[in-house]
Amino acid sequence: MKKYKTLFIDLDDTLYDFSAASRESFRETYDLLGYERFFDSFDHFMQIYEPRNRELWVLYGEGKIDKPTLNRLRYSHPLEVVGHPDEELAARFCKEALGRIPQKNVLIPGAIELLDYLYPKYEMFILSNGFVELQSRKMATTGLTKYFKRLVLSDEIGINKPDPRLFEYALQVSGAHRENSIMIGDMFETDIAGAAGIGLDQIYFNRWNVECTGAFEPTYTVNNLSEIRNIL
Repeated sequence: MKKYKTLFIDLDDTLYDFSAASRESFRETYDLLGYERFFDSFDHFMQIYEPRNRELWVLYGEGKIDKPTLNRLRYSHPLEVVGHPDEELAARFCKEALGRIPQKNVLIPGAIELLDYLYPKYEMFILSNGFVELQSRKMATTGLTKYFKRLVLSDEIGINKPDPRLFEYALQVSGAHRENSIMIGDMFETDIAGAAGIGLDQIYFNRWNVECTGAFEPTYTVNNLSEIRNIL
């Protein structure tokens, strides 16, 4: 089996359960700001928010919109759909929800056990598309900071995964070499295809057993974090 020295690991929904943290934070904010005035239920709000949020993240990843535009559009959209446009209220929801998310101490099952195993063996770096102000706080809240040499974030250079320039930047600032480095992540298009695009090996954390429809097979695929110990 190939010997690796450096691990680049995605944060959200690979180690940190961002889906659970964001839903809980959104629910709290929905109640706090009285959004039941506008929506049939919290689920109704999320059914409007989530598809548009995914679309806007694609545009952000392609460099077609900036971070302030991403946040303004995704939080104003649900209110506009139900006929109650209110930019000020949407901005309040954004600030409140994003402030709550990094306070949630929720990790993917097996994350700490895996990091305890990997830490003595490898140099590890977080490689994430997330925002600087949020990712650092999530790491501190969950106790992950001590395991990693550095956070490498798209925010630093304004370029997102899967753009090869972010992976090249990660190699540069870490002093790592692609031939003995590997990327671990849960998103096929951004983490896995992006790493493959510059010749980095990959471990695809296919948490939800999504069928791979890409043009290539990942170097490795696992369905839970504990399986990574059989690879590294």
